[in-house]
Amino acid sequence: MDAANSVPAEPSNADPLPADAAARRRELAAFLRSRRDRIGPEEAGVPILGGRRRAQGLRREELAALAGVSTTWYTWLEQARPIRVSRQVLGGLARALRLDEVETAHVYRLAGEVPPDAGRLPTAADVPEAYRVLLANLEPLPAVIVNRRFDVLAWNDGLRLLYPVIADTAPDRCNTLRLTFAADTRALYPDWQRHAEQTVALFRAQAADFLALPEFAGLVAELSAASPEFGAMWARMDLEPGTPDRRTFEHPTLGRIELGYVKLRLTDLDATLVIHQPEGPGAEEARKRLAEARM
Repeated sequence: MDAANSVPAEPSNADPLPADAAARRRELAAFLRSRRDRIGPEEAGVPILGGRRRAQGLRREELAALAGVSTTWYTWLEQARPIRVSRQVLGGLARALRLDEVETAHVYRLAGEVPPDAGRLPTAADVPEAYRVLLANLEPLPAVIVNRRFDVLAWNDGLRLLYPVIADTAPDRCNTLRLTFAADTRALYPDWQRHAEQTVALFRAQAADFLALPEFAGLVAELSAASPEFGAMWARMDLEPGTPDRRTFEHPTLGRIELGYVKLRLTDLDATLVIHQPEGPGAEEARKRLAEARM
């Protein structure tokens, strides 16, 4: 029997996977098979010793050797058996199969693991030019792109008008959580306390998986030391679902204005586009004031 098609015995110490995990494991097995079929031995650096090959791409034993696992174990994986798949093995398979960034992230997620680059925070330099053009095209609506640490990555003139403090803030300090507790920002909100509580609770809810990372823990420690109010709000451990609502501003240029906002997750950047827009009975007047203030 061809070694590539041999069937090892079922692993004796494996617990059955829950239904959703079993479905992901089947998808992982099918994806690995598809990528193994696509890569030839020459591309993978496997010597061809002669003879007729039955496998379209790499044989199972060839891929297993490249990834540093046994043929038996890899066969179980392609058969969607309930075996444990470590991050180290996933990385070895991704390298052996020459997977790109998107494919690698897909494999990790199907295996129930966080992709390798999932913890990296995008910076202003990562924002594609197309999104900067979009921000400009959204004028006069205030719009901003933020990452999951609430760092401000890009914004338009409408947002600079709404939040004048941004123009005076160093790029590496421009963070929504920091700005919420800045004196200039406090003056913009008639009910600043409620706004601050919601922002802190939203940050905790959205950053839950990353709070142990130095970039997040350092920000919380910095704000806790600088602001007793932040420290008290953080200690309450409140959570906010982030459902968009309306905010009232007491603005030095726009006067008293009410704006709603929508949030859109960006597909090719781990960030969110936030757009402020006039809503409700006074929407037309608010839109007019936003447009006139930019002239």
